[in-house]
Amino acid sequence: MSQKWRKYSPEFRRDALEKMKTCANVTQLARELGIRRKWLYEWKDAAAGGQPAPPAEADTKGQRKVKDLEALVARQSLELDFFKGALQRIEQRRRKHDETSGPGSTSKSAK
Repeated sequence: MSQKWRKYSPEFRRDALEKMKTCANVTQLARELGIRRKWLYEWKDAAAGGQPAPPAEADTKGQRKVKDLEALVARQSLELDFFKGALQRIEQRRRKHDETSGPGSTSKSAK
């Protein structure tokens, strides 16, 4: 099955890109123009000199937030390990103390 290729004029591409700047739904625009949505994005990249758009500031802030949260999780994990070990040592000391200590020096008085 052969695919029929249609060459779009530079004017058509330019008009499509202008409409794309103001439209809220690129998929709907592509349907209205009778083209694939992917072509709109390819034409947009080509018009920008083939350079990919720089990452959005929100993405950079999001990545920074993720790194901060990962660092916080790591720090809290270390703190939990520390306190778990401290609790185990305290429990060991209590058990050892209970084993080595004898009954009290005074007995309970019977009534």
